[in-house]
Amino acid sequence: MRWSLLSMLSKPGTWLLHIALTIILVGACVTHFFGEQGEVHLRADKAQTINHKSKIINHKSEITLFLWDFQVVYDSDNNPVDYITELRLLDRSKSEIRNHKSETTVPLKGKEIMVEEGTLRMNKPLKYHNWRFCQSNFDSDQLGVTLRYNYDPWGIGITYTGYALLLIAMIAFFFQRRTHFRALLKSVTSNSLLLGRAGVGLFAVLIIALAMIMTKVVTPKPPLEPVLQTPLLGIHVSVIMLAYTLFAIIAINGIIGLCSKRLSTFVFRLSTILLYPAEFCLMAGIFIGAVWANMSWGRYWGWDPKETWALITMLVYAMLLHFPWLKSKLPMTNNKLQICYHVFSVIAFLFVLFTYFGVKYLLGGLHSYSN
Repeated sequence: MRWSLLSMLSKPGTWLLHIALTIILVGACVTHFFGEQGEVHLRADKAQTINHKSKIINHKSEITLFLWDFQVVYDSDNNPVDYITELRLLDRSKSEIRNHKSETTVPLKGKEIMVEEGTLRMNKPLKYHNWRFCQSNFDSDQLGVTLRYNYDPWGIGITYTGYALLLIAMIAFFFQRRTHFRALLKSVTSNSLLLGRAGVGLFAVLIIALAMIMTKVVTPKPPLEPVLQTPLLGIHVSVIMLAYTLFAIIAINGIIGLCSKRLSTFVFRLSTILLYPAEFCLMAGIFIGAVWANMSWGRYWGWDPKETWALITMLVYAMLLHFPWLKSKLPMTNNKLQICYHVFSVIAFLFVLFTYFGVKYLLGGLHSYSN
């Protein structure tokens, strides 16, 4: 116990990273088992009622939705840029009326029931207590809409807490002392004849420049669908492309290491250094996408082929990320260790290629507009 406590205190970023991932997993399980998700189709002349009965406490939430208005917003070139839906919500689960500016009261079976107004747009869900309503589709005559709804009073909060802790942990990791990453970085910048501190800085600039070029190439060109018209698009794609760029360099290093015994140790150390920011960027990109999905479609994870294979790729590289810790049994200069690492890094990049190209052309899904 004492050793574990000392280990946690000496490497808080590493431990917080694993704790954050555990919290995210717990939040996802809470959402899956205790939340309510679905779709509801509304027409201007017909109300729809949805409800949720808690599996933990004796509470039932029931809301009747009325479509008040729907409109498509166009730009100067007549391209759709937003969808606006105005709703009336009749909350049958409330026994008393709260003081809201927009509320009115209507009689129903001898009781007064609260009716509220709500507006939702693309990437801007309507939040009503623990309910969330997001745009999904609309009828061709624009007199009806399909909305995704989500009732999740606990899961989203737990999951977002995990996201926040994960961001803090990834930043804290690089400031930890006495870590394998810091030791490798010091050895490369101090002892290598090929790269000094200035060389590492220049190398980092080149990587970021290459990632920006890739981002420019793969980002959908205007006119963009309304769901894509959000600042999260640029952030999500840029971070993912930076991760893929680093993974590509790691794979190239693996090929060099397998072909040249003289450079094997150097590229092995360089690949291990790059692996940490690469994996963290992929994690961040996935979870930024999850936040975006929660705003657009009312759920942060839907097992879409693209996001599923991105998760698989993250797990594959997580295995590679733990691979260097074999140094406790084998020295970093061990030839067999280096060969195994290089082979694994090349094979792992095949998952990146399939996620990047294969999913689009073979599996499709919500990400069919992207590479």
